[in-house]
Amino acid sequence: MKSIALFFLVITASIAAAAGPDKPTSAQVQEKFASGGFVRLHLSPGGYTIKAGESNAIQISYRTSNAEQLSQVKVKIRAGAISADVFISDTPHNNFQATIEVPARSDLRVRMFAGEVVIDGVEGDKDVEVDAGRIEIRIPRPDEYGHRDASVRAGSIEASAFNVSKGGLFRSWEQKGPGKYRLHAHVATGEINLSATP
Repeated sequence: MKSIALFFLVITASIAAAAGPDKPTSAQVQEKFASGGFVRLHLSPGGYTIKAGESNAIQISYRTSNAEQLSQVKVKIRAGAISADVFISDTPHNNFQATIEVPARSDLRVRMFAGEVVIDGVEGDKDVEVDAGRIEIRIPRPDEYGHRDASVRAGSIEASAFNVSKGGLFRSWEQKGPGKYRLHAHVATGEINLSATP
């Protein structure tokens, strides 16, 4: 019996060794970029959080359900002296998540076909458009914004930062404030949430 048990133990260990370590399902890309610049984000469908990170870099951390999906995703940062382009393409149809860290003072332009974009802790202009899905921009200091506007063809605008709530078809909102930054958000079908945060 001991010989049989030892035989199965050796076989099991051999199979485990042949299988090797689990393949990664996450990756990270980073590029130096100075604070105060303009960042254009060209995003394939997925769930994205854009937040303040290091003062001198753009960093993208992303994950998928499996290693095969991860190998197909293309991520590129093209950074210049005062502007940068972020390209994320060939994302899987479901369960793709990415966190994009930019310098805390950055102007943002985001374009995406479908999914969710959450922006948190980034100071500067924001120009965000999604064809289908959800935009959330967390706004601790609403008075920093001058021109502000949001629109949906079908869906809702919940802007607690500016005491606005609208829902239905072809809803829009525009306002002028005292600040120097511009805020623009548009979703063809879905939801916009401009939330007041402490």
